Amino acid sequence: MLVQPFSIRILDATQWGRVGLSAVLLQVGQVVLSAGLPLAITRAYFGPSDGPTHARAINGANIILSLTLSVLAAAGYFVLEPNRDIAITISCAILATGLLSSVVSTQAILRSQGRALAFVLLSGGASLVSHLAGLLAISLISPDSATYMAAFVVGMLATAIAGLALAPPLWPSKAKKAVGSAFRLGLPVLPHSLAIMLLMQGDTFLVQHFQDSESAGRYVAAAAFALGPFAILSGLNNVWTARILEASHGEHLGKIVRKVGNQTALVGGAIAIGASAAATLGMLVLKGEDHQVTQLAKVLPGAACGYALYLVAMSVMFARQKTSAFTWVTPLLLVVGTVVAVVPAQGEQYWLLGAVKAVTFAGLGMAYCVLAARMLPGSIPLRSFAAAAMASTAAIAANFLLPTTVSAGIVSAALAAAAAAAGFFVLRKRGLASW
Repeated sequence: MLVQPFSIRILDATQWGRVGLSAVLLQVGQVVLSAGLPLAITRAYFGPSDGPTHARAINGANIILSLTLSVLAAAGYFVLEPNRDIAITISCAILATGLLSSVVSTQAILRSQGRALAFVLLSGGASLVSHLAGLLAISLISPDSATYMAAFVVGMLATAIAGLALAPPLWPSKAKKAVGSAFRLGLPVLPHSLAIMLLMQGDTFLVQHFQDSESAGRYVAAAAFALGPFAILSGLNNVWTARILEASHGEHLGKIVRKVGNQTALVGGAIAIGASAAATLGMLVLKGEDHQVTQLAKVLPGAACGYALYLVAMSVMFARQKTSAFTWVTPLLLVVGTVVAVVPAQGEQYWLLGAVKAVTFAGLGMAYCVLAARMLPGSIPLRSFAAAAMASTAAIAANFLLPTTVSAGIVSAALAAAAAAAGFFVLRKRGLASW
């Protein structure tokens, strides 16, 4: 979000669309390469027998596999694609995917160790630093997508090397049994992982397919108002998941899940309301005046509450080592959501596509809540999530009716800030904000 206001104005519409599509490919590909191993690493770390060694060996296996596959895929694409600009852009995105996968699995070690600063530094390197490298390259060398993504890979490579220094992996042979167990736990999550990323970012592919790169670029410009909440919740989930998985070997798992669930519901609702309220002013900065895209940005944060519920339920399922349902539940929801999204993806009313996304994530959260409730009855505070979803839906609907002007943006942002301050005051008075 910090880099986009500049890069979107330096690149033409087609070049920006290619960069945006590369960013989507990067995120989707990283999840495929990781194959659910980051959560398996965290669970292994807290194992009763030599957990840290097992976790580092699993990390080593993931790094070797990710880098090998990404190099082979990038080389193959570069040879087969006749358009050199597109070939360089997408090949660089594929290479960056393997590097990002190694960073994410290294972060699983860091979060297990409670090393928050090192974790955040790697996150910053994989996102802000790499995108800044791309921005500098198109400013100083050539304003095209190939230059942007080539510089992006350099930033990602530096981040991956830093990760190896912060948390050195071990060869998989050091813990063959643990590595095999991690793959057995993680591989059923692979179809789910691909499906969840397509739920997050596949709408961009639909717009690209039914319209063109310029339209996809417009859509990507507003995508930050879905990806931002997802990123914040995923970041916080590094703490929440670690607490749940650490408790998975004890007797207080249900109590921990309820406490974490209440926190997650509150944060998910607050993020949805705040992001929607900031959408009008945010889009003026990120892209400039564009009514349809701004309306989309107001609606996209509605996916946050469903995603928050899914995160808690998913952690419960990993804690219970019951991951087989991941193989079919999320892919099924992806198919249903895609079918519904086909029609709005062909028109200019982008907000309809955003609404489909929000409803699909609500279904995702509920589906996994049902599965987790069977494994650990009474653990997930569904009332808290329902209250957060209703409050955020009402706030987003009210904001959607406001015009996309600077004055309306100021009013909505000010009201959200006042509501947040009042809510925090009430929580503090009740002693619920200490966490």
